[in-house]
Amino acid sequence: MERTPGRLRLLRERVRDDEAIEEMNEAAFGPDRTHKAVYRLREDVKPIKELCFVAIDQKGRMVASIRNWPILINERWPAVLLGPLAISPELRGLGYGKALMWHSMAQSRMLGHSRIILVGDPEYYNQFGFRRDLALNIQLPGWVEERRFLALELVAGSMIGVHGMIGNWDARKAAAAGRKRKRA
Repeated sequence: MERTPGRLRLLRERVRDDEAIEEMNEAAFGPDRTHKAVYRLREDVKPIKELCFVAIDQKGRMVASIRNWPILINERWPAVLLGPLAISPELRGLGYGKALMWHSMAQSRMLGHSRIILVGDPEYYNQFGFRRDLALNIQLPGWVEERRFLALELVAGSMIGVHGMIGNWDARKAAAAGRKRKRA
């Protein structure tokens, strides 16, 4: 395979991409990935369709993917849970992941999301503005290596006062929390 990135197309994830994405995630993160705390937040929840993308190379091959999921922090604050971001192992380091990250973050901002949470290597995700200090007052339901638990404010100050346990997305609780904030 060629080691230059060439032309790249970013597309919204298609139904036909699902099997290839699962294979890429298994290659990138291993078969035990589903036992991690963040996977509990994805159980029985659909990803945010408008925030799931694939990268297609100049030969029409899917070479990378990113998914984003809705979460609710302390049953009050909606957020996006980023991940997994996966790149074909032989193509890492060519910029496919960065392209998907910047695109995904821009789309999140355009859709009105204010905060993104992830578990990942700070050495990689700091370049996009993700910081450990923004996630100090929130917790995942399960063990996570603290230095890898990061947050990003898409809207300045959107993590101020946000605290508590991250839980599965519940549209009714999110709507109720929104109504309470509007009355306050």
